[in-house]
Amino acid sequence: MDKIKFIGKKDLTLQNLLKENHISKRATNRLIKNGLTVNGKIVKKNIKIKKDDIIELPIIDERIDYNPIKGEINVIYEDEHLIVIDKPSGITMNSKNQVNLSNYLAYYFKENNIKRKIRLINRLDMNTSGIMLIAKNKYAQSYYQKQIESNNLIKKYIAVVEGSLEIDNKITINISYDKKNKLYYHSNEGVEAITVFKTIEKHNKYSLVEANILTGKTHQIRLSCKELGHPIVGDYLYSSTYDLDRFLLHSYYLEFREFLSGKKMIIQSKPDFDKYIKALEFKS
Repeated sequence: MDKIKFIGKKDLTLQNLLKENHISKRATNRLIKNGLTVNGKIVKKNIKIKKDDIIELPIIDERIDYNPIKGEINVIYEDEHLIVIDKPSGITMNSKNQVNLSNYLAYYFKENNIKRKIRLINRLDMNTSGIMLIAKNKYAQSYYQKQIESNNLIKKYIAVVEGSLEIDNKITINISYDKKNKLYYHSNEGVEAITVFKTIEKHNKYSLVEANILTGKTHQIRLSCKELGHPIVGDYLYSSTYDLDRFLLHSYYLEFREFLSGKKMIIQSKPDFDKYIKALEFKS
C-alpha cells in the first residue's frame, strides 16, 4: 500500500488541510477509517493540525481497469502521482472494441508495478497528438481536474491551417452538436467556446498558428479554424481540402500546479509536422 504525504504549513483542522488539496469531507472521513496517520499515529476524528505535522494518507491498491496491451508510450515526465505522455496521432483514448491508449497505459502500469486504475486528466482526439496527463490516484485526479474546471491549467496547441492567416486575437464561437452527422457546428444556441489564436508563421499555402484554449469544449479549435475560413490541414470533417492520414493539430504546452507541492510546472512538446509541411510546400 502506497501513501500520500502532506506537511502541515500552518495551524488548521485536518479536514481543512485536505480540503485545500481538493479532498472532500466524505473522502476525508473514509481516509480516517482506512488508517490516516498524523506523525505516525492513526487518528480517529478531525483534529487540529500544526505546522510541520506529517499527515500520511493510505492509497489502497486497485485492479488495472483496462486490458494491458504492449504499445509505445512516450513518457516525458513522471512523479509519484502523475504521468505525462506525448500522445501520437492515430489512436483513441479509450474507445471500446479497438486497441486504445488506455490499453497501452495499462501495460505500462503493469510493467512498472503501478497498481492503479487508468485516470485520464485531459483528452485528445484520435488524430490530435501531444501532451496528456494521467493521474496515478484519485486524489491527484481530483486536484488536476479542479485546475481544469477553474481554468488554472493552461493548454496551448499548435495547428497548421490552410491559407495565409495573420491573427492575434480572441475568437468566441457557440458550439452545438449534430447527432445525425456526428459533428459540431456554430450555433447561437450552443455553448460558448473561447480560443486565443496567434500566428507563428505565415506562408501562401498554409500558416502555423498557436491556439490557447480558454474553455474546454470538444472540437473548439477545429471548428473555430473552420469558422475563420482557415480549416486545419487534413481535418476533412471541418472543411479541409487536404487528404492526409491525420490533421495537423498538436497539444504542445501545458502549465499547471503540481499536486502537493503547488510548484508551477511547464511541460512542452514539439509537433512532428515536417513531412506534411514539405508536402504542402511542393503541392501545386
